[in-house]
Amino acid sequence: MRGKICEAGSSALCEWNDVDFDDRSACVVEYSRQLMDQVRRESCGKDVFCREGTWQVSALIGAVAKGEIEGDEGALIRELLGLISENAGCDMSSYAAAHCLVLMDQYSEEWDRHLRRRRCTNLICKPSYTLYIAPELCNGCENCIRVCPLRAIAGEKGFIHIIDTGICDKCGKCIEVCPKGAVKKSSVAGFPPKVPAEPVPVGSFGEVDVGDGAIRRRRRRRE
Repeated sequence: MRGKICEAGSSALCEWNDVDFDDRSACVVEYSRQLMDQVRRESCGKDVFCREGTWQVSALIGAVAKGEIEGDEGALIRELLGLISENAGCDMSSYAAAHCLVLMDQYSEEWDRHLRRRRCTNLICKPSYTLYIAPELCNGCENCIRVCPLRAIAGEKGFIHIIDTGICDKCGKCIEVCPKGAVKKSSVAGFPPKVPAEPVPVGSFGEVDVGDGAIRRRRRRRE
């Protein structure tokens, strides 16, 4: 489905027209958060629904995207969106809220996945994934190390870099500067990716073997 919200007569919302939720790069919950946040900032603010209602629902949807609230809050979000759509003093707030309600119905499984399990199918919302550096792609350029604001990446020139997921806040700066596309997302619901336990020379990386209840790590020699 593609959103159509310019009927509200606001040019400020026309940029939302071409979002395709079947595309792996989009998330209906994050879309709804961004939409209501823009409405909060740009609506008339003349009545409580445009002023307080849009702020509250934007904050609640944001908490869903961050995995900070439980499933029962979905009913409250629906109630607030319904009140805004029926009572807001401007078309922009009213139509955007109604649009989000439709999306909650059409993508109820994805909303439920966020609310009940803190999972995002397309790995857009941060609680649903961790970042790692694919050892077979990393060229040891240090670009990601230089831009990481939390110093969450270990390594040096010519060595495969490693992200400390306990420190990383998933800001995405490492993804932007990696020339090899080596920084990847890994679902927290799946098996963890195979990465070296510590930086090793580019061209060699650890393989994890599981046998007899023990985990043995081998390193390929660099050819």
